[in-house]
Amino acid sequence: MSRWELYDDPHLFAEAARPYLAANPLTCTVITSMVDRLLSGEELPARLNATAHWFGVRRDEGGQVEAVAMRSGDWPPYLQAVDAAAATELAGLVIDRGERPHGANGSPAGARAFCERLVQEWGGRIESRTGTRLFRLEGLRPPQGVPGHPRLAGPDDIELLAGWVEAFHDEADPGTPHSTLPLEVRCEESRQNVRDRMATEGQWVWEDGGEVVSCAATRPAAYGFARIGPVYTPPTRRGRGYAAGVTAAVSQAILDAGATPCLFTDIANPTSNGVYQRIGFVSVEDSVNLIVVDESQLSLAP
Repeated sequence: MSRWELYDDPHLFAEAARPYLAANPLTCTVITSMVDRLLSGEELPARLNATAHWFGVRRDEGGQVEAVAMRSGDWPPYLQAVDAAAATELAGLVIDRGERPHGANGSPAGARAFCERLVQEWGGRIESRTGTRLFRLEGLRPPQGVPGHPRLAGPDDIELLAGWVEAFHDEADPGTPHSTLPLEVRCEESRQNVRDRMATEGQWVWEDGGEVVSCAATRPAAYGFARIGPVYTPPTRRGRGYAAGVTAAVSQAILDAGATPCLFTDIANPTSNGVYQRIGFVSVEDSVNLIVVDESQLSLAP
């Protein structure tokens, strides 16, 4: 019969899931990039969970991997290609581990079934946050006539870019675990995020007239795909093509390194979706971000 296997050790998960991840590198980009970060020795914060990270493998009756899942720190579990029945079972296992996640992300049917099991256990109601759409680059078409030029970020850019990372989260991800942290903790995490990207030549900016006006970042490729994000332009600098320009520059750097660029967008934002499609990105699949609201406490903490 089908079954879940949960791993606290990313090395064991990578060994168990490698054939599946290699066969589905694009749709598994969230999980493969997280595994690679952990295997490289990067220390990621796990502020509230006893277990920093866990990974799940779903095997079919023949023993082959048919779906994967993970939880990173205090973020909701992420389910990839998990159907409703498997998600319900996974939620039960997570509850038995003593965890109390307040939501789930990823496969629409699986994420909803997971949350329904949480509601069955503790009550509350399910709410949908911004859905995301996965894109991959099919053929790069750099924008023409954008004033300025791209460059790799340097040490003098760290404070500015850290502030932009915070602004990006405030706009795109309000109410996430990151947003509930004390401001000084959030800012230091954002600085470290920028430093980490710079260390692998993955943090880019667009400069116009000597002023940094937009930014885009990427992490090293995992299984042949490198995911771009965040991409951010301050509100006063939008509408001039800067985001398209810096995203195209990052995409070209990824292509030059022998990988394929991909990225996630906000489904509800036609502007950003249009920007990426015009420079050659095509949609792959949609994901949901669901939360379970505790109506008695109105708390999103895990």
